[in-house]
Amino acid sequence: MGSQTPTSNDRSRTYWTPTMERYFIDLMLDQMHRGSRIGHTFKKQAWTDMLTMFNAKFGSQYDKDVLKGRYTNLWKQFNDIKNLLAQNGFSWDETRQMVVADDDVWDAYIKFHPDARSYKTKAVLNFNDLYLIYGYTTADGRYSRSSHDIDIDDDVQGMNIGDGMGSIAPLNNERARTDWTAAMDQFFIELMLDQLGKGNKIGNTFNKQAWTDMLALFNVKFGPQHGKRVLRHRYKKLWKYYTDVVILLKQSGFSWDGEREMILADDDVWDVYIKAHPHARSYRTKTLPNYKDLGLIYGNATNNGLRQDKDLENDILGVKAGEGREGQTPTGSDRSRTYWTPPMDRYLIDLLLDQVHRGNKLGQTFITQAWTDMVASFNSKFRSQHDKDVLKNRFKHLRRQYNDIKMLLQQSGFSWDETREMVTAEDHVWDAYTKAHPDARTYRVKTVPSYHKLCVIYGQESSDGRYSRLARYADPICEVPVLMSGMFPH
Repeated sequence: MGSQTPTSNDRSRTYWTPTMERYFIDLMLDQMHRGSRIGHTFKKQAWTDMLTMFNAKFGSQYDKDVLKGRYTNLWKQFNDIKNLLAQNGFSWDETRQMVVADDDVWDAYIKFHPDARSYKTKAVLNFNDLYLIYGYTTADGRYSRSSHDIDIDDDVQGMNIGDGMGSIAPLNNERARTDWTAAMDQFFIELMLDQLGKGNKIGNTFNKQAWTDMLALFNVKFGPQHGKRVLRHRYKKLWKYYTDVVILLKQSGFSWDGEREMILADDDVWDVYIKAHPHARSYRTKTLPNYKDLGLIYGNATNNGLRQDKDLENDILGVKAGEGREGQTPTGSDRSRTYWTPPMDRYLIDLLLDQVHRGNKLGQTFITQAWTDMVASFNSKFRSQHDKDVLKNRFKHLRRQYNDIKMLLQQSGFSWDETREMVTAEDHVWDAYTKAHPDARTYRVKTVPSYHKLCVIYGQESSDGRYSRLARYADPICEVPVLMSGMFPH
C-alpha cells in the first residue's frame, strides 16, 4: 500500500483508520474538558498538544493541517446526521449506531439529497461523542463558509477536505489522459472487492464513503493527482470491458480460456463477428487477467451477466445464508439476507468469546444451549428476529477470515500492525503472494479490529476438529509477528 507515514508533499494524503479516528476524537474530548475550545475550533496550544500525542501514538509525522482536515470532515458528518434526524420519519438506533427509517422515507429523501445515501447502511460509531464536540458550537456563520458548503466530493473543487488529501484533481481534459497501468488496475479492483465485501455497493455504483476511502488508498499508492472522477471513469471502462466479454461468450463458438485468460474462437468465427462488430477486434488478442474479479463486481449489475462461480463469490464476499448485505432486520423471505454492521460483528464476537470462556465450545462449534443463549442475547441487543443459522453462518465466515490472516502471518515478510489492526508487508511481498493466492488481495487494505479475539475463539481448534478446553485460559494476544507503532513500511 505504499508508505503509511506521510512526509513532505505526502503529508496531505492520509488514510484514516477507525483506530486513528477514535484516538483523535478522544484527544478532542480531552481538550474540551480542559476548556480549550473556542468557538468553532481549539486553541493553538490544544492543536499542538493533540498533534504531539497523535504522532507519538501512531509513529507519524503529520502536521496540524491533517488533524484540522479530519476535524472538518467529522463536523460535516455530524451535521449530515443531525439534518437527517431533523426530518420526519428518521430516528437514531443507538444499538446499531446508525440512522434508521422506513424504506419509503429513505427513498423520498435520497431522491432530493443523493449524498445522504451512504447513511442508509452506514454505522457511525462515534456519533454521541461528535455531538459533544460539535453540538454546542456558536452559530456565527463561519462554519457554513468553512466546511458545510464545500463539496467534499471533489467533483467541483477536486479537493477532499475531509481526508486531508489536499490534492487537486486533474482538469476535465486531463482526466481522460490518465495512463492506467496493469498495477493500477489490479489495485483499484482489489479496493472495489474490499468495498463490495463490506456491503458498500448500492445498485450500479458504490456509496460516497466507499469512493472517498478508495481514492485515499489509491492516491497513497499512486500519487495525489487523481480525483474521484478518474476512478469513476475507470470503473465505467472496466464495466464496459466486462460487458463486452459477457456478450462475446454468449455467442456461438466463443469460449473462455482460463489458462491464458482470454476469449477463444476459431478464426472464421472471429472474422464473421468482427465484421458485424468491429469494436470487438481487440478482444481477439487481449488477455483479461481480472475477468473473474470483474464478474464479482459487475455480475449482478448487468442484465447480460453470466452465472458466476458461487463458491468463489461466497468465499470472497462472505455471502451465504445470514451474511448478505441488504436488509438490516430480516423478516420472512429476507432472513437469509442480513447486513452485518461493525457493532453487530463486535457483539457477536464478544458473545462467542464469553461462551469459550464458559467452556461451551465443542469441536468446531458450540453446544446447543450456547447457541440458544447467544441468539437470545443478540436479538435482544439489536431488536431482531434472527435464528441460529444466521449466527452460525457468520461464525463460519469469521473463521474463514481468521484462517486467512493466520495463513498470511505464517508467510515470510508479513506481520501484524497492532496500531492499524491489519496485515502489513512490502509491496513486492504482497505482489508475489497475491499472484499465487488472488483471494488474499482484500487483506492488503482491510482492517480487522477483532483479530486477537478471533485467535481465542478459533485458535485452539486442533487439526482433527476437536477443541481444547484450555482455550478459555489462552492469552488473547496471538503469537504473531507484530509491527510496532511508528514502524510502518516505506
